[in-house]
Amino acid sequence: MRKILEFLLSFVPPCAFHEFTGLYCPGCGGTRAVRFLVRGNIWKSFIYNPIVLYTVIATFIFCAFVVKYKISGKHLNKDKIVLPMLYIGIAVMILNWIVKDWFLIFRGIDLLK
Repeated sequence: MRKILEFLLSFVPPCAFHEFTGLYCPGCGGTRAVRFLVRGNIWKSFIYNPIVLYTVIATFIFCAFVVKYKISGKHLNKDKIVLPMLYIGIAVMILNWIVKDWFLIFRGIDLLK
């Protein structure tokens, strides 16, 4: 499975936003984050783009809620679970974007190298 994913990720083109502006987009580092996560390096995955790890964790949490509500027979109000997770994910992505570009612009430090 790992080799198949690595093969598929090798076809991902470079970020057009970064190529044109020299700045990072909210998704920059995502492919490398997936590669590190598949290899089991959670810390490096988080450093390259935390939204990847957040998405995996949020998916497991959502699945746990679905199973819990299926077992109990209660109705699952997905909006009470999905919307907060979505807002947190957007906040993580924007914060990651700001931090990486701030370091790049004001400190001259490229966090993705």
